[in-house]
Amino acid sequence: MNLPAHVKINGIKYAVVLTEKINEGAWGYADYYNSVIYIRQGISSQKQRQALIDVVVQAMMFEANLDDHCIDNSIVVPLGDMLDNVLADNKLEEMYYR
Repeated sequence: MNLPAHVKINGIKYAVVLTEKINEGAWGYADYYNSVIYIRQGISSQKQRQALIDVVVQAMMFEANLDDHCIDNSIVVPLGDMLDNVLADNKLEEMYYR
């Protein structure tokens, strides 16, 4: 799977970068102030996709000034995983390319 080179979140263009240097156990994180999303290299493509969606949800919350909640993985990860499943299972991304 190829991750996108960037993702726009509330008009902000976040670069998406694959990297080996991520904290132990983490699959991805966002540097909000430099608009970069880092995703762990070496994990399965499904986990990379899920990590991207999880981090996008965090960045959406940050850009919506809900950053006091965006660090809470007990909220973000389940939302991100559910969003990933809904998009994939229903092929909803195709709505934007018709």
